[in-house]
Amino acid sequence: MGFEKDENFKPVLNTSIQLLSEQGEDYIAALLNSSSVNVSQTYHDSWNGGIDYYTVYIDVGVSDFASINSQIEKIEHKILDTLNEVTRYTESEIFSKVIISPSQTKTIDYSLLSISKQELIDGVEFLSNTMVSVATGGQIINDADPEYKSIYIKVNKALNNIGVENPNKYRTLWDWHGKWKRDFTTYQERRDYISNLYKPIYDLLSEDYEYKIVDVNIDLTDWDKIKFAITEIKKREKAATRVEQFQAVGTLCRELIITLAQTVYKEENHPSEDGVVISKTDANRMLDAYIKAVLKGDKNEELRSYAKSTNKLANALTHKRSSTKRDMMLCTSATLTLVNFVGVLENKI
Repeated sequence: MGFEKDENFKPVLNTSIQLLSEQGEDYIAALLNSSSVNVSQTYHDSWNGGIDYYTVYIDVGVSDFASINSQIEKIEHKILDTLNEVTRYTESEIFSKVIISPSQTKTIDYSLLSISKQELIDGVEFLSNTMVSVATGGQIINDADPEYKSIYIKVNKALNNIGVENPNKYRTLWDWHGKWKRDFTTYQERRDYISNLYKPIYDLLSEDYEYKIVDVNIDLTDWDKIKFAITEIKKREKAATRVEQFQAVGTLCRELIITLAQTVYKEENHPSEDGVVISKTDANRMLDAYIKAVLKGDKNEELRSYAKSTNKLANALTHKRSSTKRDMMLCTSATLTLVNFVGVLENKI
């Protein structure tokens, strides 16, 4: 089924909320309704036909998080039990963990942008100004619409890349025309509406804070799964405060390395040193074989040694169980360094 897909997980979540409410857990149901809930596959067990294990991440408001701080583990277990009760018929997929964290709504990782931060700000201002202009007797819609649609696509993609919902749902100026003709009779009402529409975005873009861990500076185009994993790792690292959350980040790093290896490794081009077929989940051996083939020759000996050491360190840290914040940060740094290195080898620069 694949619970990472919204269309598969959403019905499970909605049914779980309803079940919690029926069981008298109205507060937990309300908490889920008002929070951002995401799910990620964090482990695969190949035994008995294969079982996928999923971690559910719940971002709650800071005030809500503070109010439930003493009961978080109890609430997490209750939600986990309910999710598995709803999906008791799916033997090959199991929810293994629920992690509740305070929302980090004002944190933007600009390294994930497809354009510069200033281009994004300029694009938002252009869309805002154009919407006001056509709605207050300025520009003609047919004249302004082609450029508006082009800038809208660029801004929408950039916001999606950094995990920010685009508040402007009007993909064309004619869509916006229908809204203002129906709901706003005066120019001032239209100006106020656009001002309020874009205020959250302006507030977010005014923040100067960026993540302080290793940046991924390669082109992630057509590496969508890797890009999603990096975004999730950065988000979870920032929110992690407890041992199980540090461990969850390590698990995500391990899955990222496996995905990276599966993306670049080709059995026919990267033979193993011992001739034994490499398992599809053995990231260490896949990447070692890949590095040996791509960086062959005496002139690449130092690069080969560095790449193998980075691969070995990243894999070792993702399997370390004595999770502290220091362990977690070393793990993410090594993992993202490995992604950068392999990306450069793949000419994603």
